[in-house]
Amino acid sequence: MIEKTLKVAVAVPCQLGESPVWDDRQQCLHYVDILNSLIYSYYPADKSVKTTEVSHAVGAIVPQQDGTFLAALSTGIHHINLPHGEAKFLIQPEPHAPENRFNDGKADASGRLWVATMNMQEQKNKGALYVVYPDLTFKKILDETTISNGLDWDESEGIFYHVESDDAIINRYTYDTVQVGIANRQKVATFTKEEGVPDGMTLDVEGMLWVAHFGGGCVTRRDPETGEVLAKIELPVKQITSCVFGGKNMNDLYITTAAKGLSEDELSQQPQAGYTFVLEDLPYQGRKPNKFVQIA
Repeated sequence: MIEKTLKVAVAVPCQLGESPVWDDRQQCLHYVDILNSLIYSYYPADKSVKTTEVSHAVGAIVPQQDGTFLAALSTGIHHINLPHGEAKFLIQPEPHAPENRFNDGKADASGRLWVATMNMQEQKNKGALYVVYPDLTFKKILDETTISNGLDWDESEGIFYHVESDDAIINRYTYDTVQVGIANRQKVATFTKEEGVPDGMTLDVEGMLWVAHFGGGCVTRRDPETGEVLAKIELPVKQITSCVFGGKNMNDLYITTAAKGLSEDELSQQPQAGYTFVLEDLPYQGRKPNKFVQIA
């Protein structure tokens, strides 16, 4: 049981809030509203929010070692300087698929970008998972995915975690950091309809999974070895999209949500749909984000 009070961090409703990442340099939280092509930067010290508008749907933002960011827009991977918003095109792994957009992305401990694509209409098996190297070359890691989410690694164990939301499954793979590949897929957990759909995910320093339940109205902490739910955080909204640790001690849990697709009646019952929430000073600690190393 988590004996902490859930608070609203940002009372701005996102259609599809996603990709939260803690900026340990600026001590702020960055996250996106995919469908409104917006990037938000929340500074908890003074509770201010800065908004950056981009040109296309933005599926993920990933920090770089120089303090700037990568933004995975539907038109390709861009370099972006927050909160100013100047975007410079870098690469597009899928020029042949204009009906796709990027969905989730993170850097691994070696400074490579892992980023997923999906069909904008959520058609099955139209997406893929790519790794982008520091020289901006790339290769496909998984093919014929539908909705990739929850990318994360337990580097000490050589494990890569991947959520396939369309199948409501969390998978784990052995991870070869030298050859940059994954193998030996195993199911960590399969979600029931009542539990909702697994969405964004992060690991704590103990290697436990924190999983957002889209449609399930909660975040759970799970043991990846057994799938057992160790803790549960209930939220006043149903569509929970992702979560990440932040704060000076990396023990504040930020949670993004979505208002996408809700009826007027549902919105009246969930007036905070799309808000970003926080649980502060938890007895659990997250890890600082990996950063992309661009040498091109």
